[in-house]
Amino acid sequence: MSLFDAVVAGDVSRVEALLAGGADPNPFDAEGRTPLMLAAERGEEPLARVLLAGGADPSLTDRLGESALTKAAAHGHRRLAALFYPQASPDEQDMARALLQVGSDFFSMPREAPPPPSGLMRKLASASAYVSQKLGDDVPTQRLERLERAQKNNKKS
Repeated sequence: MSLFDAVVAGDVSRVEALLAGGADPNPFDAEGRTPLMLAAERGEEPLARVLLAGGADPSLTDRLGESALTKAAAHGHRRLAALFYPQASPDEQDMARALLQVGSDFFSMPREAPPPPSGLMRKLASASAYVSQKLGDDVPTQRLERLERAQKNNKKS
């Protein structure tokens, strides 16, 4: 069982055993995420604490530039965000505060569908992603694709 498998399974004792056995606490998956980032996304505070104690680096980022702090904040996991917050850069701290604020505002709003982006905004975002990709930066394209998938999933719900 890999460290990723143990985190996905929520198996704290297995994570401890793997780390004690010399497993690298900071491997990356195909999306550039670490086990700590997965624990942060899932709100798994005990796993995150074990990973940190085992040497996991909370400052690492995935291919989209998101760290464990930004992932925890984006998913509304305040306690985990507070755990990573002291080691974060000022920019990351600002981002986490903004994500948590937006999240709390979002979850307190009535459950109405948000207005769809205007045609102009969609075209601008698409053009920006295209130019960035031509310049060798595919992160904006990935974010645009993720937004489009989220919008499609919201329509299905």
